[in-house]
Amino acid sequence: MSTLLTPPQAQMDSSANVGGTASASEEHQLTRVLVADGNSTVRKILRHTFASLGWEMIEAEDGEAALKLASERPFPHAILLDLGLTKISSYEVLRRLKEDIQYRLIPVVALTSFDSNEEKMKAVEAGADEFLTKPVNRAELTVRLRSLVRMHRFNQELIGAESVAFALARAVASKDGYSNSHIEEVANYAQQFGEALNLDPAELKIIKYGAILHNVGKIAIPDSVLEKTGGLTPREKALFQQHPRVGCDICAPLKPLKPILPIIRHHKEHWDGTGYPDGLHGDDIPLGAQIVGIVDAYVAMTSDRPWRAAIDAKTAVSKLRGLTARGIHNPELAERFIQCLEAKFPELRNSEQESELGFQADS
Repeated sequence: MSTLLTPPQAQMDSSANVGGTASASEEHQLTRVLVADGNSTVRKILRHTFASLGWEMIEAEDGEAALKLASERPFPHAILLDLGLTKISSYEVLRRLKEDIQYRLIPVVALTSFDSNEEKMKAVEAGADEFLTKPVNRAELTVRLRSLVRMHRFNQELIGAESVAFALARAVASKDGYSNSHIEEVANYAQQFGEALNLDPAELKIIKYGAILHNVGKIAIPDSVLEKTGGLTPREKALFQQHPRVGCDICAPLKPLKPILPIIRHHKEHWDGTGYPDGLHGDDIPLGAQIVGIVDAYVAMTSDRPWRAAIDAKTAVSKLRGLTARGIHNPELAERFIQCLEAKFPELRNSEQESELGFQADS
């Protein structure tokens, strides 16, 4: 069976280049580190260290100043926090930062002159991400900070990408005549089908986001085409079939969404090669795109639309088998999805035999 992610490389080059440009600009963003330490000599040493790296250092000599500076925009990418701060204790600073959703993801390295397991545990419980004992090895500190800053930036990108993704997906669902629950339903079915296929957690996350965003390119399709109840003209059909490409163009600049681009682009490919936009055939279609394509077909049939009512699950399963027989879907994969539906909804079964695969009954 095809891999989850890999489409023909040449077909993805233009999208990858768009994402690469955004990535390059991120790498040159100035790194800002807040150092909260009552010892001016320590701050001076670290100031020179960070200056040699081209980083900006913000200084605080007590807990009160540390909290104030940590909350000022632009937020620091990392915080070095001595555990002996005055005015407000270092542990209280840690707790307040980690309890606030705005600052929770800023990595904090706790510094202390005492190699005490009890103190380390107390700092970790308060929210410290790393722990270093003074005198700090500057090379080790630099390596740790680089790693934490990279992770912080990735998390920030992911949060931003998720916000944009969900906003776009909901806008498209509304434009396409679906209810607000449609996105979640497609995502849940796709993720649970992936679980039934024993995909690993990373693949399941890609499947979920691919299912959420697979139709995002429809934002560029005129309402007159999306809402048309009769057959599309050749021009309208060609326009409609651009939405997978458009979806890739929209999501490519959001670096954390790069792994789901093959799902967005190829969820309308057909097993017999008659789909779009690239006419992929059989297992050349990425597995994630096949999964989302099958799930989307079923959920679309069982959802109300402005121009037609939903059909019942049993009729939808029959129609899904008909589409598969015509060459639209992978026969093996479509049948396994139907087995999952039969396990979830026993009334769909044609026999007493239990399926080996199944969805969670409470989804």
